[in-house]
Amino acid sequence: MALTLTFTDTDELLIAALHKRARAHGRSLEDEHRDILRSALRPLPKRPLVDILRGMPDVGLDTDFERRC
Repeated sequence: MALTLTFTDTDELLIAALHKRARAHGRSLEDEHRDILRSALRPLPKRPLVDILRGMPDVGLDTDFERRC
């Protein structure tokens, strides 16, 4: 699928940084744009809830979070 993106009023420092990044990665500006977009828009991998909960730090006892009326 072909798509043309046009950026106007772009900061010169941003453009220079993009050129520098593309050179550092040995890519064309177009390839660098693609990589940046791919990285920014790639869906995050789904993790099971149990893994997320196990990764949470121990912050206290359940009684520390009881509601007080």
